[in-house]
Amino acid sequence: MARSAVVSGAPAERPRRKRRSLRSWIPPQHGVWAMLLLPFLAGLRFGTDWWQIPLLVGWLTGWLASHHFLVWVKTGRWSRVQRQILTFGAVCAASLIPVAFARPAVLWFVPVFAVLVGVNIVLTRMGQERSTINGIASVTMASQMALIVPVTAGLEWRVGLPLAVVTWVYLAGTVVYVKSMIREHGSVVHYRVSVGYHAVAVAGCTIWQPWLAIPFGLLLVRAVWLPRRARMKAPVIGAIETVLALVVLATELLMPL
Repeated sequence: MARSAVVSGAPAERPRRKRRSLRSWIPPQHGVWAMLLLPFLAGLRFGTDWWQIPLLVGWLTGWLASHHFLVWVKTGRWSRVQRQILTFGAVCAASLIPVAFARPAVLWFVPVFAVLVGVNIVLTRMGQERSTINGIASVTMASQMALIVPVTAGLEWRVGLPLAVVTWVYLAGTVVYVKSMIREHGSVVHYRVSVGYHAVAVAGCTIWQPWLAIPFGLLLVRAVWLPRRARMKAPVIGAIETVLALVVLATELLMPL
């Protein structure tokens, strides 16, 4: 009887172990992939180049390395993340060093990244890794990819500035919106901050570029409506945000500049 119970339970246990193993390498942060990919894909509007492939690999593995590094900063448990940091760090370096030699103009962005990563480290060390300031620092790093991608294609960084701004306004809004949906769900203050931010964003962006009324109008509706509903699961929130990120991306790729 005992033997059959163990055997029958083994197939179900193996997938659970695989999921735990995967999560130790790829964090289950459902919205972060939109943050990482949106500015990169938007920057492709201005031109493509083979060097953008290692740039993308380096960008994604660099984020993964930094995530595990910040886990080490928070917990002090090097053995827990040693393999992840060394593996992702090595892939990141192997990808980005050739890009830097081929397109040295990308190095101008390094000091800005260094300052923002420093903000992440300090706030994580203080136990404030979930703070709004830390979130804004992260989306600011991500938004720069709309500038770096054109540079990697041999263009001026300035051509990507409008899309970097649109991306930043969207991603910064997700920082306050997600708080009103998860950690601060039910907080009147956080709800009002989120709705107020999105109202200002839709007004300002529409005045600048009427096409932006479409995505930012939808973002305002979700900021007003969804937090009033019962608490939603993180994967559902992430799925909705992924769809809205695609709407933002489509607008960035199609609107006149």
